[in-house]
Amino acid sequence: MRHPTTAHWVIPEGGLNLRELASRPERFEHHLIVVATIAGVQLEIATASEPLYFGHVNISDEYAVALPCGDPLVDGFPNLRTFLADPVTGADTGRYNHRTGDLVLHPLGALHWPGRLRAPYAPFAFPPGGRRTGLSLVYCGARPTASTFVPLPEARHDAVKGYASPPPPMACASLFTHTGLLARIGATTLSIATGEIAPVRGGWVVIVDTGELIRLAPGETTHAARALVFASDTATPDPVPPAWTALPPPPFAVHEAAPAGSLPLVHGALRVEDAGAEAIVTIGASAARVPRYWLARMLFRVALHELRIGYVETYGGFAVDDHAGDGDVVLGLRGGASLRVPRDEAPALIERLYRAVAPAGYVERLT
Repeated sequence: MRHPTTAHWVIPEGGLNLRELASRPERFEHHLIVVATIAGVQLEIATASEPLYFGHVNISDEYAVALPCGDPLVDGFPNLRTFLADPVTGADTGRYNHRTGDLVLHPLGALHWPGRLRAPYAPFAFPPGGRRTGLSLVYCGARPTASTFVPLPEARHDAVKGYASPPPPMACASLFTHTGLLARIGATTLSIATGEIAPVRGGWVVIVDTGELIRLAPGETTHAARALVFASDTATPDPVPPAWTALPPPPFAVHEAAPAGSLPLVHGALRVEDAGAEAIVTIGASAARVPRYWLARMLFRVALHELRIGYVETYGGFAVDDHAGDGDVVLGLRGGASLRVPRDEAPALIERLYRAVAPAGYVERLT
């Protein structure tokens, strides 16, 4: 069986395939699933039939690419758009107009937001069976990691536009045309290779055209017309991660499988009130109107990632930061007040918020 939104994907037989892993019926949208690790750096995959509902300040440089999935409609989409912004002011500092096969840099310290919507932020209305999902691969640190910018002489400069002076570090290159080094995080590299592939200390290989994922031990080789190679000069690839055989369970029951909460919700200085399709979120003297649908989406992903993905912010400026220091989780409003929550208390509060703000008819498992 496969997830209904991946019905148009082409999944080759034989070997482990990222398309196969991402099309499992139990997976969630925008869940970053770790599929390969080396020395504290990882490859993640994610699926999406909706634009991303939060901006993200990650804990290392992050390189993301929409991989081919075999669905001509999805693979041929002409304009994927990602914005970079200043995390303090929210002002846009750059943007990418990219497409399937383009690897783009989300630099450390910048807020990046793929597929950002404009007000009134209404969810897409899909006819029955009309959702179609894309497949993304992300190369990033599993823990806070200093950045190492790699200039790309074969970059797609036409896809990159800086808005600030100076602009943030930006890079975009096509997996279909680039060869050689693409990126570096920590003690690892990501490259495009052709022909015989034999990393000295082994590594992980993703066949670009098919999505096949191969683990190479030191001394092992494979051949490919074009492949991504994730490797290190100093470390061997870690064992196969658990996600190859089973996805982690959700942090709590999805909205449609448990009783809904209610508004208003009060927790210390935090108050959340019902305003129809929006929630009025007040922290101390600061307040914002936040779309309830996208807020619920973000809150579930914060919990799904076990409070370890950094700073995320949804429309209206409501944010959760799980790397704010002192071990606490911080809930806040852009340019306004914030609330510190002890880490062991944060999951329960996030679940309460999720159940209370999700609007009528909201479902987590999209079809």
